[in-house]
Amino acid sequence: MNKWLGERKPVLLREDGWRASAYLLVSLSLVPLYLVPFLLMVTGVIGIAAFLIGLTLIPVATFAARWAVRLDRAALLIAGVQTPDPAPTPGLRGFVDGRAWRAFAHSIAIAFWSLGVGTLVTALLLIAFTLVNMPWIATMIPIDYANIRGFPISYGASVVGIPLGLLLATGTLHLARWAVLVRTTFGRWIQGEDETVGLQRRIATLESTRAALVDAAAGERARIERNLHDGAQQRLLTVALAVSRAKRLGDTDMAKTRQLLDTAQAEATAAVQELRAIARGAHPPILTERGLVAAIVAAAGRHPSPVELDIDLPERPSRRIEAMGYYVVSEALANAAKHAGAAPVTIKLSRIADASGDQLEVRIIDEGMGGAELTANGGLTGLADRVHAVDGIFEVESPPGGPTEVRAILPWEP
Repeated sequence: MNKWLGERKPVLLREDGWRASAYLLVSLSLVPLYLVPFLLMVTGVIGIAAFLIGLTLIPVATFAARWAVRLDRAALLIAGVQTPDPAPTPGLRGFVDGRAWRAFAHSIAIAFWSLGVGTLVTALLLIAFTLVNMPWIATMIPIDYANIRGFPISYGASVVGIPLGLLLATGTLHLARWAVLVRTTFGRWIQGEDETVGLQRRIATLESTRAALVDAAAGERARIERNLHDGAQQRLLTVALAVSRAKRLGDTDMAKTRQLLDTAQAEATAAVQELRAIARGAHPPILTERGLVAAIVAAAGRHPSPVELDIDLPERPSRRIEAMGYYVVSEALANAAKHAGAAPVTIKLSRIADASGDQLEVRIIDEGMGGAELTANGGLTGLADRVHAVDGIFEVESPPGGPTEVRAILPWEP
């Protein structure tokens, strides 16, 4: 039975806010490491005035700053955010050029931002936890001592803490999400590459994705041709032969003629169904008429194993991204049906946001035996090439024993 959670979840039940809070807590614990470049720089500057030996600490500080920024990027994965790592300038110049100083400034900003916002979010969540648990706390403390700074706590009054705590937790999770968004936006700005380098990377990416997309299109065309040749074409040939034989028999053998016409009708019906299946796999009409959610629900209903749907899409993305999202889901379902047997499948669709803008996240998880991987000329590789062609991210996690998770992040408006 399909389960569709199509309405927006409360913030307290959404994982993005909790993951953002977890990131801020981790970054708070990493503040001492984030401050290492700053301390090295201060020591180096003082050392220049005292012994001139401090000059050697300045490139060490910029190197440590680059390391601190990378550490924070790794911590951002907790919040589900991926940020690119700008390539450093090669050679010794990379320790003192503009990128090195931007990384140093970035590391200082990360340190103080994590200290301030991380402390605030952690404190607010602790207060919210305390308020929610006030009734239980009131029952555990003797009534003569149940007070906060002289204010007595009764069990009845403490119940008010539950809605206040939930309200405070909701606001704190909103704050954590916005804090991560501001953090990633600032990081992309301060570590921004110059226009020439950015254009060079963009050209290289377009060249690789263009070649991959051409190969994927060729493979898809070959697959459609194979399906037509082995399926619908053979059935239509059977129809033609049956009709031809029926015409030759005419009225001489009515029973045989009716049998041939019945065969032709059955084969023609089967050919039409196969053609519809091929067309549905490419771009079903329901996708255009009713959108991605309805198309995914229909595809899940046709899947042979149980499918659970967790969909949080308040509005439709662009038509191009809807088609790509449907293609990812349909191909992942086909692979699950082929390799995972009757294992249950979970499909999750949500709209996420980072510094680059809104994105569509598609996740398909099957409880099969795992072992899926991206191989040359494989179906998943072709799927990855199509996703990369629209500047998306494609990942496959399939440890031996399962489960297998296919994850695609697509721009909301390409």
